[in-house]
Amino acid sequence: MHNEHDMPALAPQDAAADTDCRGCGTCCRKGGPALHAEDLALFRAGHLAPEHCLTLRAGELARDLDGQLRPLERELVKLRPRMAARGGDWTCLFLNQADSRCSVYAHRPAECRALLCRDTWAIQTLHAVERVTRLDVLAAWAEGAAARASAAADATQADAGQPHAAPAGCANPGVPWADILAAHEERCGYAVLAPVGAALQRAAEEMRARNPGAVHPVPLPGLLDLPDAPDVPDASGQDASGQDAAGQAGAAEVAEAVATFLDAVRFDFAFRSLVRERAGAAMEELDFLLGRTLAATAVMYGVAVRMTADGPELVLPPGSGS
Repeated sequence: MHNEHDMPALAPQDAAADTDCRGCGTCCRKGGPALHAEDLALFRAGHLAPEHCLTLRAGELARDLDGQLRPLERELVKLRPRMAARGGDWTCLFLNQADSRCSVYAHRPAECRALLCRDTWAIQTLHAVERVTRLDVLAAWAEGAAARASAAADATQADAGQPHAAPAGCANPGVPWADILAAHEERCGYAVLAPVGAALQRAAEEMRARNPGAVHPVPLPGLLDLPDAPDVPDASGQDASGQDAAGQAGAAEVAEAVATFLDAVRFDFAFRSLVRERAGAAMEELDFLLGRTLAATAVMYGVAVRMTADGPELVLPPGSGS
């Protein structure tokens, strides 16, 4: 099971430790489980729904069971946190905070059944086996939704006399989800944005070195920071601002990376609105369908997206690390 990059990893356990569950909820507070092929039955039956899930997309930084940060080789679908990971809180949405009990315990996913928090051998063996994709979940959810709609229609027909509404959103079989997800990845995929992200990370590291004591977000250089035309260099090779040719090239690279990334951020936001409008997806389903927003994952590159009256801008968060 991979955990997103700002989640804590499972701690190594003593092999001789007691493995009986104490019901403390610690494992649930470290984040929801990744989902596997055997969990698809839970979607068909309606015990789980796409709105309960979060997708970490291929290339997104994630923390493996050994605690190391690595880019995911393929997408990972997991149960989402209850608070959208605000403040680094990745507590599973199904954990009852009052008594540390699971609200879907009878229908919990495979990793939850396998995990003994003081003996992680079983989950280490399971974590990479038959993990599901978004399309796997969508197919299972649509299949189950049709059966549930039919059963609900049979149960209510005599009383209400009204036809049962056709399934919408993620359950609508008429929506070409494979094409929609591919179109989003084409503009917002982490593989596509890798060169841009690398340039942003270099710029963030340089700015952090120049501003070690910054206590407020520092905007990254953008296109507006470049002169319309370069000054004529003097005999030393520097222009009037003191930049040499290499410095100008570096500034241009950063400006282009900032512009490209912000274009992708704007596309990401617009695409999500379009998926809600055209495909009927609910707001709660978007982090499953399209993964977390680029604005939320910009921290991978050591930067953050700040919304302004003029739209999004990239900033270096104070005291941030890569």
